[in-house]
Amino acid sequence: MPVEVTETESPLIFRRKELLPDSGGAGKHHGGLAQVIEIGNTEDAPFTASAATWDRLKFPAQGRAGGKPGRLGSARLGSGAPLEGKVTHRIPAGDTLVIELPGGGGYGDPHEGAEAAMQADLGAGYVTPDTARKQYGREQD
Repeated sequence: MPVEVTETESPLIFRRKELLPDSGGAGKHHGGLAQVIEIGNTEDAPFTASAATWDRLKFPAQGRAGGKPGRLGSARLGSGAPLEGKVTHRIPAGDTLVIELPGGGGYGDPHEGAEAAMQADLGAGYVTPDTARKQYGREQD
């Protein structure tokens, strides 16, 4: 369901929804990037969140053909308390729900990727210079 529809039809507000750099597993083709989503309530009341679809909190998506695993997912309250997957949570009034979705596994040897693609990913912020150096053996131009 689109964020705008949820915000229009409920008291929930999406405070943040963004891609997480370095969350896709390294590879000739890096894995899909994870997202962080932070949800709050516009009313001074608790809200309930079903975590039935939160997955990969313990086991990351594996890479293939030499690719590296993606980043693990996580869920927590904005105040810091961790939340488990596959259960329903009551988010206290004034707090937020923070979900970090898992990243996808990479495909192929990270050192075989096209240099132009790496530079584009660095420029877009999908991969940080530190990860480019450590995981891909690349330097930023």
